[in-house]
Amino acid sequence: MQPDAIVIEGPLDAQNIIHHIGNEQLKPPVAMLMYNPKQPSQAAYFPFASFSPEWQAIKWGLKNGKNIQFMDLPQSIHFTLDEQERNDQQMAIEQPKRSTKDEEVVRDPLGYMARLAGYEDSERWWEITFEQRQGHAETFEVIQELMTALREELAKNETPRTLLREAHMRKIIRKAVKEHDRVAIVCGAWHGPVLDNLKRFKSTEDNKLLRGIKKTSTKATWVPWTYDRLAVSSGYGAGVVSPAWYRLLFDDRAGVVIKWMTLVARLFRGEDLDASSAHVIEAVRLAETLAALRSLSVPGMNELYEAAVTIFCGGYDSMMELVEKKLIIGDVMGSVPDEIPVIPLQQDLDKQIRSTRMTKFKNTLEPQERTLDLRKSTQLDASRLLHRMNIIGIPWGQIKVSRGNYWGRMQGDFKENWKLRWRPDFAINIIEAGMWGNTVEKASANIIISKANEGQELPQITELVSQSIKANLPYVMDMLMRVFQEASAITTDIAHLMQAIPKLVEAIRYANTRQADLGALQKQLDQIIPRICIGLPNACMSLNEEAATEMFGLISQTDYQISVIDNDDFKKEWLEALEKVAQQPTVNGLIKGAASRIMYDKKHISQEATRQRMSLSLSKGNEHLEAAYWISGFLHGSGLILIHDPSLWNVLDQWVEHIPYDDFRDILPVLRRTFSRFPNAEREQMLKLSKKGQLNLTPTSSAENEEWLDKVSHQNLPVLKLLLDL
Repeated sequence: MQPDAIVIEGPLDAQNIIHHIGNEQLKPPVAMLMYNPKQPSQAAYFPFASFSPEWQAIKWGLKNGKNIQFMDLPQSIHFTLDEQERNDQQMAIEQPKRSTKDEEVVRDPLGYMARLAGYEDSERWWEITFEQRQGHAETFEVIQELMTALREELAKNETPRTLLREAHMRKIIRKAVKEHDRVAIVCGAWHGPVLDNLKRFKSTEDNKLLRGIKKTSTKATWVPWTYDRLAVSSGYGAGVVSPAWYRLLFDDRAGVVIKWMTLVARLFRGEDLDASSAHVIEAVRLAETLAALRSLSVPGMNELYEAAVTIFCGGYDSMMELVEKKLIIGDVMGSVPDEIPVIPLQQDLDKQIRSTRMTKFKNTLEPQERTLDLRKSTQLDASRLLHRMNIIGIPWGQIKVSRGNYWGRMQGDFKENWKLRWRPDFAINIIEAGMWGNTVEKASANIIISKANEGQELPQITELVSQSIKANLPYVMDMLMRVFQEASAITTDIAHLMQAIPKLVEAIRYANTRQADLGALQKQLDQIIPRICIGLPNACMSLNEEAATEMFGLISQTDYQISVIDNDDFKKEWLEALEKVAQQPTVNGLIKGAASRIMYDKKHISQEATRQRMSLSLSKGNEHLEAAYWISGFLHGSGLILIHDPSLWNVLDQWVEHIPYDDFRDILPVLRRTFSRFPNAEREQMLKLSKKGQLNLTPTSSAENEEWLDKVSHQNLPVLKLLLDL
C-alpha cells in the first residue's frame, strides 16, 4: 500500500484545488463547489468529511509527495449534458439488454443484498459487513467480487451518464498506469468491476464514446459544509445517515462506545436531565451485550441508540431527538481559510461581516437572535449589511417585526430584532449575486435599479424605496424618487396609494436614526395623502365581500399611519373622507362600520350621533347580513365600547332580539367571527349583560352624565380627604 500515484473519483476540472486540502485551516466538513461563471445557478457540490476515503487518500498523498489525480468526468461536461437533457437531446449510447430480474432488485442491488442478509437498511448492512472489519485487506477482494457478480448477473441498465463517467475514469487510469509503477484507485464500490480490469474495455471505444462532447467553462473553490447537509436526510445522494457517529468511530474505534455514551450523559446534564456515571457504565454494557447477541464485533448505531433509550430515557425515546441532532447527525460546520481564492463579492462580504462584528453569528449552525441598536454606528452598519444581503438574495437574517394593538399595526423604535442563520448553500447565492457587482453595496444598488426599471407598480416601488433606505443606498434614491413620482402620478388606484403609505411613514419616522435625508420622500407623502382622502369615497363603493375586506384593512392601516404623522390638516381631511364613506348607501357595511368606529374614537362624532348611526344601520329597512357586517366593522378588535355605553348595547340587543330565526342562522357566522376575537373577559361581561336584556340608560344625555359624575365625585371627596389625611 505504498502507491506512486493516487487516482480518485472526483471531477477532473477540480484538479487545481486539490492542493488546498494540505492547508490545516481547511477543516472538514467542506465541499468543492463547481460552477459555471457565466451562469452561476449551474453549480454542483462535492462534500468531504474527515472520514471520507477521498479526503484521507488526498491528505496522505500530499503529505508523502505522491501524484494525485481526479478521474471522473469533468463537471464542465456534466453541465453541458444537463443542458442537453433539459432540451430533450438524449445522447445515443448503446444500452445493455434490460434485465429480466425484478425491477426493484435492479434499481437497488445493495438494498437487495441487505434484505437477503436480514437488514432493512442497506447502510447498516454495509457498516456491519465491511466497515467494522478494520484491517482486513481481503475485504476489498470480497467487495470487488460482490460488485462484479451484481453487475453481471443483474445486467443493470446503466444510464448514459454513468457509462460516460466510467469511460472517462478508465481513460485517466490508463494514463496513470503508463506513467507510474504502482497506482491506487479510490472510487465507489459499484464502479470497481469496470475500472479494475482495463483489458475488458478497448480504449478506442471509450475515446469514441467521449469524443465530440462540448464543455462548459467552470470554476472551482472550497466552501464550508455541515454534517446535517452531509446526511442522507438532506438529500445528498452519497450521504450517510449518521456523520457524527462515523467521525467518532473513525477517530477512536476502540473507545468509541464509552466516548459516545459519555457525550450523551454530558448532553443530558446540559439540559438538567438525570445522567450519572452509573448510567454511562450500564448503557455501555447494554450496548456491548446487544452487539454480542447480534454477532457484531463493535456496537453500531442501533445498539447505542437502544441502550441510551433504555438506560438514560427509561424506555421512552422522546428525549432522544437532541441526541440524534447532536451525536448521530451532528451540528458541525467546517471552515475555509481566507487565502483560498473567492470572487470579489465574497471577499467584500467577509470584510463587512468582520467589521460589523458579526463573525460569531456566521460560524454557527444554530439560529441566533441579535438585537441591533440603530443609534450605535457599528450596529447600524450591521443592520445595513443584513438588509443589503436580503436584497442580493442571501437571507442570512430575517427581521422580527413586533405587532401592536388590535388593528395589527406595526410598532417600531430604534432597535431591530433579527433572527440569524447561516446556510452553507449561501456560497452559490454569493456567486450568483457577484454578477451585479464586486461589493455588497454595489450589487444591492444595481439590483434595486434593475427592479425599478422593470415598470413596477407603486407598492413595489415603495418597497424598493424602503429597502434602499434601510440598506443605506443614497445614490439610488434620486432615481427611485423619479420613478416613484412618475408611478404615483399615473396611479388611479386608491388602494395602491394606501399600500404605499406605511413604508413611506416608517422611512420618514426613522430618517434621523438611519442618518438619511428624506425631504423628497416627505414631499411625495404630502401629495399622496390628500389624493387618498379625495378618492376614498368612490374607491369604497360597490365592492364585493373580498374587496371590501381588503379595503377595510387598508383603511385601518392608513388611519394608524396618519395618526403617526401627527399632521392636523391630514387628520381633518381623513376624517372628512371617512364621513363621506360612512354616508354612502352603496358602501359595504364592514367599511361603513369601521369608518364610524374610527370617527367615534377620534371624537369626530358624538356618542349620540354614533348611537343614531347604529340604529339606522340596524333598522328593519336594511338587510340583516349587511347590518351584521356593519357590526363586524364597528366592533373589530374590541367590544369594550358596548360594555361602557349602554345605549349602544341596547340598540344591538334589540336588533338581535327581533331577527327571524332563519335570517339569524344566515348571519351567525359573521357575528361569531366578530365576537370570538374579543378577550375572554370582555365576552364574559357581555354574557352577563345579555342576561339583563335592556339596560338602564340614566343618565341619558351628556349634560346629565356630567352632572351625575359631579354629584358622585362630591359625595366621595370627604372620604378621600379622610383617607389621604391618614
